[in-house]
Amino acid sequence: MKIVGSKIRFLFLAALLAQASCNLASRKVQIPPAQRLLPAKSATKAELFQELDEKSREIQTLKANVTLDVSGGSQSGVLTEYRQTSGYLFVERPHKIRIKVLAPLVLSTIADMVSDGRQYRLSIPIKNQWSEGDVNVRVNSKSPIANLRPQHFLDGLFVDITQYLNNPQVKYSFNLQTENRHSYYVFTFMNVSGQGPEVQTLEKLWIDRSENLEITRKQIFGSDGNIETDVEYSNYQKEGNVRFPQIVVIQRPVEDYTLKLAFQKTTINEKLPDSTFNLERPEGSELVQIAQ
Repeated sequence: MKIVGSKIRFLFLAALLAQASCNLASRKVQIPPAQRLLPAKSATKAELFQELDEKSREIQTLKANVTLDVSGGSQSGVLTEYRQTSGYLFVERPHKIRIKVLAPLVLSTIADMVSDGRQYRLSIPIKNQWSEGDVNVRVNSKSPIANLRPQHFLDGLFVDITQYLNNPQVKYSFNLQTENRHSYYVFTFMNVSGQGPEVQTLEKLWIDRSENLEITRKQIFGSDGNIETDVEYSNYQKEGNVRFPQIVVIQRPVEDYTLKLAFQKTTINEKLPDSTFNLERPEGSELVQIAQ
């Protein structure tokens, strides 16, 4: 009798649950196409890592006509903008770079800056000024233009993981991440040499799965864990066998400026004359010490 009573109670409870579920209100909402996650391409971690390695080595020299937009001062509450300045960019990796900035319309030289990876030299002809110094010394200026440094360009323009490959103190992690409508493969490189349990994040590379698996973002971190360089890449075009972004936006939160480079014409891996990176101090120019 007890078994029969238990079965009756069980059937009664099941009937109540079924009735309750039927009474629950439910509805389906159609997600608008503009809000749906974009279709995503797939690749293995090994394939993506090999692609990063190849991309790190494929560009040796770069010559380009560019337009530059510089803005800064958002942290102080007073935004300064320099719009649509044109110029020339020359790079011989790993360290040599020259940036020549021209005034709009008249195309006279506003600034000419060159670096060999150790020292930079800067000429400002319109003010008859000259500056030089260590590329690694951080400056402190209220002017966005004065905070620009050659190494900032090099850090932003190229993806380069070769510095990590043979370093036993650097490890990496790999994960999937979604932001807005895009899904990403993210490589995070970390320094694990510390004595304690904490590791230091060095760099993050974001590969957009909806954009032909192109690298669309690069973040470089300082020893304090803050982002020093945050770069966005877009509008990839093919130059020979190399795909290169035509829009590069470099943000430097520490120096409080944003630099946008739009490439009008690029030449990749063409030998550059030695004179490309020669910049001498103009006679009679004023030597200006940059505040550190």
